[in-house]
Amino acid sequence: MQLHQTGTRPLITRRLRLRRFSEDDAPLVFARWSGDAFNSRFVMARPHADVSQTREMLRRYAEMYANVDFYMWAIELDGELTGYVCANELNLEIRSACIGYCITRSHWGQGIATEAARAVTWYLFQMGFNRVFSYHNPLNPASGRVMRKCGMQLEGVIRGGSMLAGEICDCVQYAILRSDEAAAALSTAARFAD
Repeated sequence: MQLHQTGTRPLITRRLRLRRFSEDDAPLVFARWSGDAFNSRFVMARPHADVSQTREMLRRYAEMYANVDFYMWAIELDGELTGYVCANELNLEIRSACIGYCITRSHWGQGIATEAARAVTWYLFQMGFNRVFSYHNPLNPASGRVMRKCGMQLEGVIRGGSMLAGEICDCVQYAILRSDEAAAALSTAARFAD
């Protein structure tokens, strides 16, 4: 299967709507994770100092949405912004992508990250990606549980393979291949909204 990237398209799951961010999301994004040091500790080098930094980040996203290789979704549950899911670290030669996610603290433990990550993994396979991987800090085992629920298999600990708050740290890596039996279960994970 050839790779045919189509960028950040709206996706629908059983409970979630995955959509593009807009600059209007800045106050909520800042309040719920980008300005919250605890909530964003595993995904950002440092939290944003004020909403203007978040607004600028979302403005850059708006520009990058024109690119077919930019994947960043806002996650909505019942119309409420609850986090994000993304795909990055693309390697077109081997058709691999890394997924990441962050859920606002008030929505932890509800399966939102798993549902969103499964949807994006399905979407990446639809476009022809062969391998989807993710990694987490060893201090964040809940993220590893999300990866396993997406059908990913543990590949190992990459020593010194990541950054956390400006410090080099280990990371635990998982991956799923398009040919894996678990990938077939993703066929009902999402559908296109458009």
